[in-house]
Amino acid sequence: MNPQDLLNNPQLQNISPEKLQLLMNLAQSTSPSASAPGDMASSLKNASERASKEGINFSSGERDLIIEVLKQNLPPQERQKVELMMQMMKGMRK
Repeated sequence: MNPQDLLNNPQLQNISPEKLQLLMNLAQSTSPSASAPGDMASSLKNASERASKEGINFSSGERDLIIEVLKQNLPPQERQKVELMMQMMKGMRK
């Protein structure tokens, strides 16, 4: 994902500058080949660990929003895989 897309995305206008910077770093470090759901999950996990070390916590609503933004550039088939994976993860949290 192009980091500039994050800055221009109206859905992310109310997110804190620290969180937005973390997301931009994630976008820069994610290669086009990392668009597969498993690769995306790994990238998000690494970003989450970095955020925790820096004392940055995302609400569940922010996490859902981030996933939605990241899915926007995926082909429909990959987007469906991500949605299925997210549903499974939400089911595991209950």
